[in-house]
Amino acid sequence: MALPAQKVRSTLPLSLENVSAAWLSRALGERFPGVVVLQARQAELMAGTATKVRVLLEYNEAGRTAGLPATLIVKGGFSAHREMMSYVYELEARFYQQLAPQLEMRLPRCFYAGTDPGQQAIVLLEDLDVRPANFCRVQQPLNFVQAQAQLAALATLHARWWDGSALTPGGELGWLKRLDPLPEGEAGRYQRGQLHPEVYAHYMGLPRAVAVSCYFHDRDRMLLAMERLRSIDRQGPFCVLHGDAHLGNLYFDADGAAGMLDWQVVCQGPWSHDVAYLLGSALDVVDRRDWEQRLLRFYLEELRARGVAAPAFEQAWQLYCEQMVYGLYYWLVNPVEFQAEINNCAVAARFAHAVIDHGTFERLWRGSVAA
Repeated sequence: MALPAQKVRSTLPLSLENVSAAWLSRALGERFPGVVVLQARQAELMAGTATKVRVLLEYNEAGRTAGLPATLIVKGGFSAHREMMSYVYELEARFYQQLAPQLEMRLPRCFYAGTDPGQQAIVLLEDLDVRPANFCRVQQPLNFVQAQAQLAALATLHARWWDGSALTPGGELGWLKRLDPLPEGEAGRYQRGQLHPEVYAHYMGLPRAVAVSCYFHDRDRMLLAMERLRSIDRQGPFCVLHGDAHLGNLYFDADGAAGMLDWQVVCQGPWSHDVAYLLGSALDVVDRRDWEQRLLRFYLEELRARGVAAPAFEQAWQLYCEQMVYGLYYWLVNPVEFQAEINNCAVAARFAHAVIDHGTFERLWRGSVAA
């Protein structure tokens, strides 16, 4: 019988005060032998699910010869919710360790990725302001060309391991969890906890709830819809998902190429999750109504161009419409520690309109076309 896991002291910094020149030297030295950080000064702090801090660095001759940048973004768990969210920090580190080197898509360059499972994970990322990259924001929805570019990026990600043996339990990426909109047991402590009657009622008292129909204030109705989505998401084919493709996690390079950030919930699951989440959150409501069928056809063609036997449009449309409830639920119960309330208001409203437009709840009650 296996012994119970013992909590050991983390070898990674648990506070920003310990992200020192000495620790940065050790971290960077794993890929760049001989590099010493002579001085590290923390500048801008960016709070969120993970904490990000811009660090200004000075190197020895080995660092300068290696062309290491003068600024890096240190990202990890440095806030009060670190222990509760430690698994998402680990997921992002493992993404940069194992998946990113195999993807031909725009990503921040990663200089270090380390994990202490259950305690801390830290990545040292390229400062995209130096490129410079154009970061997306909730206040500025995507235009049609930008939406196509982001869908092409998703198609690149999805096609890479589409329905492949790498995603099976014994495969190279078998460690990637299968998407579950509402996990049971300890794995779903956060997701299901938001549906406790008093917790859900708290969120329905915030400004975001005023931005959506009172129809969605019904906690029991939301629970039933999410349970139905669970059964749909167990169907294949499966691919690697970004899992959280909203505007705050998207950017564009100067040449217009689409990039993606924040791989904290990377997982495997149905393609329709990422596509519906992207279009439901990142398009203005009027534009989504006008463009979404054309954009979905574009995405399916991008899959086919990458050698994937993509589903027919009618089948894809059904799956896409069903997925809108996921974004609605999670933006309705999104803690203000993760997203400012103005963002929760805007995105919850966009998903609420999409759910109404597509009769998502009614589709879920009727059942899903098998993928």
